[in-house]
Amino acid sequence: MSTPGFGPPPGDFPPRPPYAPPPYGGQAPPPYGGHAPQPYGSQAPPPYGGQAAPLAPEFVAFDKSNALVIDDQGVSFDIGGHVTDYPWQQITQLHYTARGTFLRVGLIHPNGWFVECVINAKKQQKLIQWLTELGPVAAHYQAQLAS
Repeated sequence: MSTPGFGPPPGDFPPRPPYAPPPYGGQAPPPYGGHAPQPYGSQAPPPYGGQAAPLAPEFVAFDKSNALVIDDQGVSFDIGGHVTDYPWQQITQLHYTARGTFLRVGLIHPNGWFVECVINAKKQQKLIQWLTELGPVAAHYQAQLAS
């Protein structure tokens, strides 16, 4: 005897009519509440009622005291815990360079002033990885600044 509330309801079930489709198309039900898991790095699911927006390139780098984010919103510097956001409308040029194990990213504001964030990669290998990732992202947004 089953405990009430657990298992199938008591009684006999009528047979499935021959014209009824098999449940789940004859396959096992999909996992995760009807959504198949997405592989790592795939596009985000589309918003309700729309197409998936293309993912804009982004770059993130940080050390123990400074950080920077470059994305479709603009450039964000976190220097010693003080965060400053610069939307693309407030940037005329974006620059980056490396020296030793330090990545230096700077921008020029329409008023002419220059702002810079310096991040320590600590290892040359990490700096090379950052530069490899930063190059295409900076080129994408610099092309938008030029137009």
